Amino acid sequence: MDKSKTIITLLGTGQAKVNKIFIHRGSGSKCHECKYFSVCVKNLEKDRIYRVVNVRDRILKCEPYNLEMRVVEVVEAEVPAAVSSKQAIEGAMLTFHPQNCEESDCENLILCSPEFLRDGDRCEVVAVYESLKCPRGFQLKRVLLKRVPSSQKPQ
Repeated sequence: MDKSKTIITLLGTGQAKVNKIFIHRGSGSKCHECKYFSVCVKNLEKDRIYRVVNVRDRILKCEPYNLEMRVVEVVEAEVPAAVSSKQAIEGAMLTFHPQNCEESDCENLILCSPEFLRDGDRCEVVAVYESLKCPRGFQLKRVLLKRVPSSQKPQ
């Protein structure tokens, strides 16, 4: 069982599948007029990645967009990243900082500056993988990070 904080939200019936990963890109222009706004959009963070862990039987109608929505439980998904080899210890807590690098054609760029993590995010190292070849000589490892919101204590 995932020990992360579960969030109740709504997803279109086509997306409402266990283990489905999605990016919350914020609310649509009509969302604020919907009676389900606080459940559907307000409790998710913009530009974060989520994974569906449970799909409930309840189906609701999104009136502004004329969509059938399913009640689901989600958690923030793990994010692949590159961190210093010294920080690459499974179970370790760290403050994430993207690598300061101008190598725009580097094969590790997406790991060094992952889209779904922000500078200063508190994270747990969930898994440690291989060492990375860095053109600038940094000692980096590919890891899987799980953001730990500041209101949530690590278990």
